[in-house]
Amino acid sequence: MEDVDPESLKTAAERLLQKIGNGAVVLGSVPEAGKVSIVAAFSAEVNKKGLQAVKFVGAIAKICGGGGGGRPNLAQAGGRDASKLPEALAKAQSDLHSALI
Repeated sequence: MEDVDPESLKTAAERLLQKIGNGAVVLGSVPEAGKVSIVAAFSAEVNKKGLQAVKFVGAIAKICGGGGGGRPNLAQAGGRDASKLPEALAKAQSDLHSALI
């Protein structure tokens, strides 16, 4: 998602998770030049499978030169290398697919 501030990205992730119910949502944005924002929202069922949003988003954010924090079900991260966001999101998709399927 382009030009979405971190708070709006968090709101979008929470709403998408509410719509899908059981699952995981990972969204990324470049809210301003050189900045990356990533949000992960996981349902309780995903947490029960051993995945925590806070650990997951932190690992993904490292690809973009950043880090994050939050809770097992909802976490946010930032980074400094916006050119790496597609790579980070591709890794998120791959890691989630491997863990949940």
